[in-house]
Amino acid sequence: MYLLNQRLNVLIYKPRHKQTKPWLHNQLLYAMIPNNYFLVILVYRLDRDKYYDQMQNHIDKIFESDNDIVKKAFENDPNLKTQYESHLRKSYGGSWEFNEIIGYIKLYFYGTQIRGEYWKVNAKKIVKTKKKQFEFENYTLAYELTISDKTSSGILKTVRTYIENCSKELKNCFLDMSDFDMLAPYINWESLYKEKIRI
Repeated sequence: MYLLNQRLNVLIYKPRHKQTKPWLHNQLLYAMIPNNYFLVILVYRLDRDKYYDQMQNHIDKIFESDNDIVKKAFENDPNLKTQYESHLRKSYGGSWEFNEIIGYIKLYFYGTQIRGEYWKVNAKKIVKTKKKQFEFENYTLAYELTISDKTSSGILKTVRTYIENCSKELKNCFLDMSDFDMLAPYINWESLYKEKIRI
């Protein structure tokens, strides 16, 4: 059951039964979040360069371990080596883009606050894999920040600070900020904020 704390203006979850499942708590909490999202940040297991460096090291080790017969076959037919390398790249995990995503941060305004709802891979240990199932984790990843300066530059500064705080919460992960950095300077953050919270 959810109770409204008037002093803090937050919903507090108090299960009626001790057997209440954590996933049910998360799903109920998610259903009560207002739909004021304005941007999704991708969370990667690691950055692009590190991923491809590890892939290349993996392929090099396999080539080095091949016997003389295989090496001779590659020398006689370079296309065979190219095809084999392509197979190794696919079996390793394929392209970094999208395949190495392990979570999403959905940024939204909540009154005068900026928050980031977090969805992550449903796994105890994050490893290289194509099999992923995402689940709702929390209504805000980092501690919410209050937007005191409600000008476009002030709002953007607060949003950036919040994302930086999210990055600190996700140690050893990589937040893809390329789309955000490209679009942020051209967004009228003041108008967006007023529209989302319906001032």
